[in-house]
Formats: sequence, structure tokens, C-alpha cells
Amino acid sequence: MKVLSTEQMSRLKDLGVDVKPKGLGMIYQFDGGNSYRLIYGESTCEDDMAAFDLQDIIELLPAEIETEEHCYYLTFSKTVFSDICFNCYYFTETQDDSFSLINFYDGEIIEVAYQMLIWVLENNYLKTK
Repeated sequence: MKVLSTEQMSRLKDLGVDVKPKGLGMIYQFDGGNSYRLIYGESTCEDDMAAFDLQDIIELLPAEIETEEHCYYLTFSKTVFSDICFNCYYFTETQDDSFSLINFYDGEIIEVAYQMLIWVLENNYLKTK
């Protein structure tokens, strides 16, 4: 199972996402020194962090973002460009019969979803603690 790295989880934490482990699951357990180790278990220390997988990220992402000027809809697709397959998350914006995209693409879907989540957080489209 692919999960976000400790650096990615720390970035989410810095942006206000609750990364505290909740029960039994994949976590980054703080080793008491300067590093973490990935385990399946329960948190034993305040410094432990959850290890988000794709489903965790998708559950955080809004399906729709409405502002006074725009309405964005989150979409996922596989796109083939020059015989290369990309996983794409994108926001489509419709306004006055116009159409534009905010694209995020990469080889791995979890990386694409992470990039989208960072964009949503940095643009204050997701309420955090």
C-alpha cells in the first residue's frame, strides 16, 4: 500500500490538517530520535503521525468549491498524451459559458491527489483546525 512520506505528512500538518493517528492503522511512529518508522499499529506517542493513503486524501478533498466568482468541480481521469498515461486530477471551472482547467498530473495517483490537496489548502478552500 502506497502512503504519503513523512515529509508530505509534515507539510499537511503545517497547513493545518489533523495528522494524529486514530486507532489501529498505518502510522509513522516517532523513534525518540530524529526519525520515524512506518508501522501498522496504534500510536504510542504524541509525535506519531498518521500515514495517509489515497483514500484518506480523497476524503479530505472537496468535490466542489464555490466562491463569489467561481465554481470549481473536482474530477479525476486517466489521460493518454503521446503514448504516456497520466493520472490527472483537475478542477473544472464553468463561468458564463466558458471552461477552464486547473490541472495536476503525475505518474502516481497518490502524488496527483497530494498536489491537489496542497493547492486546496494553500488557497484556503478547505477548513482546517
